[in-house]
Order: sequence, then structure tokens, then C-alpha cells
Amino acid sequence: MQFEESRQWRAQGVPGAPRFQEHLNLVTAALEDGLARQDLSAFYDAFRSTDLPFIGAAHSMDAYEIFRACFDILHRLGGVSPAAALAIENHYYILSALSTFPTRDDVALGERRQALLKHIVNNRLLIANTSTTIHSSKLGTRGTHARRDGHGFRVSGTADYTSLASQGDILVFISVLEGEGPAVFFAPMRGNPGIEIGPLLLPDSMLESDTRRITFHDLALSDENLLLSGAGARMEHLLSFEMVWHQLLIPTLYLGAAARAIEEVRRFLRSTTGLDDRPLAALDGMMVDVGRLFIEYRSARCVALQAGQGLGSLTEAPLDTQALSDIFDLASASKLVGTRCAEEILAAARRIVGARAFAGGNPIERLSRDVMFGPLGPKVNAAIERTYGRRVLGESSFLEQC
Repeated sequence: MQFEESRQWRAQGVPGAPRFQEHLNLVTAALEDGLARQDLSAFYDAFRSTDLPFIGAAHSMDAYEIFRACFDILHRLGGVSPAAALAIENHYYILSALSTFPTRDDVALGERRQALLKHIVNNRLLIANTSTTIHSSKLGTRGTHARRDGHGFRVSGTADYTSLASQGDILVFISVLEGEGPAVFFAPMRGNPGIEIGPLLLPDSMLESDTRRITFHDLALSDENLLLSGAGARMEHLLSFEMVWHQLLIPTLYLGAAARAIEEVRRFLRSTTGLDDRPLAALDGMMVDVGRLFIEYRSARCVALQAGQGLGSLTEAPLDTQALSDIFDLASASKLVGTRCAEEILAAARRIVGARAFAGGNPIERLSRDVMFGPLGPKVNAAIERTYGRRVLGESSFLEQC
């Protein structure tokens, strides 16, 4: 389900647009085949072999162009498996944030960032990441700690939420550095004795997201493995900027699931006849119901694109705190609207298709199982609603905020 502005962007905005589509078709087919065989190793091999994983880092593109490329990729993969698309999204949001975070006023950070990006692109690496949060009676509890050790660092502890865990080549993570505050590190992941990759965190759900608990066993890192450390505006800006990218990209894959569900409804209504031998698609009630789904999908898509355009305006260094906060709120709203839209469209698709949605490998079954996770993170929808509620109920008139 494509729109004119999307077709124009494909023709003009992506370096080598026909090649982009060729690679996206190849990767999508590999994902579908991997799901059928219950083995995604060939999918990841295919993904690494294309230009797709390094959009932005390997091309001269602004933040909005990178967002549009990621949008198309994740939207397409999300229509096959939202869980697998979530794993890829974790790679993209870190890579995109690293590629676009303004550092003109911080030469040292800029050089570290460029060296990391060059390493990722040249070695065709996939990025896993974690905030090192754990299941605890207190939300946001970090399960790791880092300390300085000579000219390097040592990291110990656990992290519960690491997607792309067994396929990630390099791990970018946040820990607390003793006496200094938050720190952003990166480390090789495969075959690293200091990083234990545990079992699936969700053994019965979102299997293709490859989300696992990992444990740091006194992981030794050098100074070169530190991207940024210490409390302060720069750290706050970097972490918020990463989260903006995360909140922006999450709804794209779930909207892909919603679009696929609408397509499955279209096929069903056109191929199934009623007792009067007329296709169900000819019924006025069906036209109204499906039209409503299309409008809901398109509205959520528009919010996502507007938020992506806002991100493209964050180019000055240092970042303006208020401008970053405004885009953060808009990205959060996009995440809420997109994931909620996907849930509602899948529920409507099930009602229209009926029990057939769960028979014969119908895609709606897989999509229904995965989309329920959309509202759960990275920032839960209730927290987003609370933020907006505070703004409405403040001293200023709501009319002045419109």
C-alpha cells in the first residue's frame, strides 16, 4: 500500500533507488523463507550482504532521508514479522542516532563516533544494544556497573532486554560508571568471553526479536571502547536523541503489520462470496469498515512522517534543549498513535476474516501475536499520555499550545 509521496522519495531520495528496492525484495523474501523453515540465519546473511544495514552511515543523507529509508525497510519487514523487524529496528535506531547526532562543537566525541561508524560499515556489523535495565520492583533499575581499571574499564552485571542478541556483532550499551554517572560503551559481542548471551527472555512470544538476557562477566574494555561518559547536558542530549530515534522507528514496523492486515482483509473480501454469490467486497458495510481502517492507518502514518521531518531540523550543535524536548514528545506521540493503530486494525481484521485468520498459516495470526508488544516499549503508552496530560493541565491555556 504505497502513496505518491513515497514513490517520489524512492525515485529521488535514496542513493541507487532501484538497487534499494532490489535489496529490500531480496531481504523480505529471505525473511519469509526463514520463517517457513524456522531458521533466520540465511535472512541475516542476506541482510548483511546488502547495502540496507548501513543506510545513513555509508551514504550522504540527512536525518529525514535516513528516517524515510528506515521507514520503508521496517514497514516492509514488519508486514512479515514484527518481531524480526523489531530486532532490525534496534540496529537502526543506534546506527541512525550515531550517524546524525550533531557533534561540531565536540571534536573528540565526533572523532570517536566517526571511528565507530567506520568500523561498523567496513566490517558490515549489526548492532545489538541494551540500556542494561532489569526486572525489578523499581522501574528503570540498571543491572550493571562499570569501574575504571588502569587505562580501561571493567563491567559486571546483567541486562534483561537485548534484542538481536545472538546475531549482533557489536554491543552498544549504557552502564553506570562509578563516581562519574552514565557511560555509553561499545564492545564486540560474538565470541566475547566477557559477555554471556543467555536464553530467550520471552520464550513463547516475539521469538524472532531474539531478545535475551545477557550477563557481563568482568568485561574488560579499553579507553577506545568508551563513547561518552559523565552526567551533564551532552549526555542527556545524546540519550534523548537516541530515544527519539527509537520512538520514531518503533511505530513504522507495527504500521507495516497494520498495512499487511488490511491487504489480507482486501484479499479475503474479494475472494469470498456471500449466500447471494456476490463478493463480500461489494457489501456497502464492508466498504465502510475497510475505509475506516485505511483512514486510521493513513492518519498514524502521517504523524510518523511529521515527527521524522521534525527530527531532520535538529542539526545545530549543541542541540537546543527545548527543540529536542519538543521532538521527543512528538516522537512519543507517533509511537503511541502508531502502535495503538496497529492493535486496533489487527483486531478489526480478525473480526472481518473470522476464524480463518488463525487457520492455514494466515499472516494475521502472526501479526496479531506480535503487535500487542508495540505499546509496551520503549516508553509505555501510559507514560506518554501522562506527559501530555501534564502539559494540558498546566498553568498555560491549552489553546495557546495548539
